[in-house]
Amino acid sequence: MVRPRNINRVKKEVEARAWEQEEFESRTQIKQAAQAVTDLGQQIASMTDTEIKKMQLPQKFTDAIFLLKSMDKGPALKRQKLFIGKMLRQDEPLIIEIKEKLAIQETKIRQQNAHFHKLEQWRDRMIAEGDSVLNEFMERYPQADRQQLRQWIRNAKKEAAQDKPPKSSREMFKYLRGLEW
Repeated sequence: MVRPRNINRVKKEVEARAWEQEEFESRTQIKQAAQAVTDLGQQIASMTDTEIKKMQLPQKFTDAIFLLKSMDKGPALKRQKLFIGKMLRQDEPLIIEIKEKLAIQETKIRQQNAHFHKLEQWRDRMIAEGDSVLNEFMERYPQADRQQLRQWIRNAKKEAAQDKPPKSSREMFKYLRGLEW
């Protein structure tokens, strides 16, 4: 009879340290930190070309990223990813700069999403409650076209009652999005 081993054994999850800290207790931590840096390179490669160019990274690094993006499957792809990770590990200030730029970019995306959620709430409230919310909206945004908004509200209610696609609701959201941005 085979005795079951490792029953109720718990493996501790250790968070991978940042490469810049350089205080590693084991080779495993070094490998995890190196993998995290390589993953950072892959994260940059998953961005669009314009976003990469906006980051204003060194030309050699940007060329390596674009080469990675142009490759298909195969061992060369893996080598290129590892090469990008190596480039990053050799230039630690670049890692810090990239992390800061990604954090700024993520903050902008969150703010934009919050703004869109707010506009969606305005639209939904106007459709559900009608003129009282429309008056409140017009106090905040006097440049808005009241007549056009009323028409969209009426059409959106009709579309909802007839189970039609929310065309007017979408048009209203596009208009609200154009007011502030």
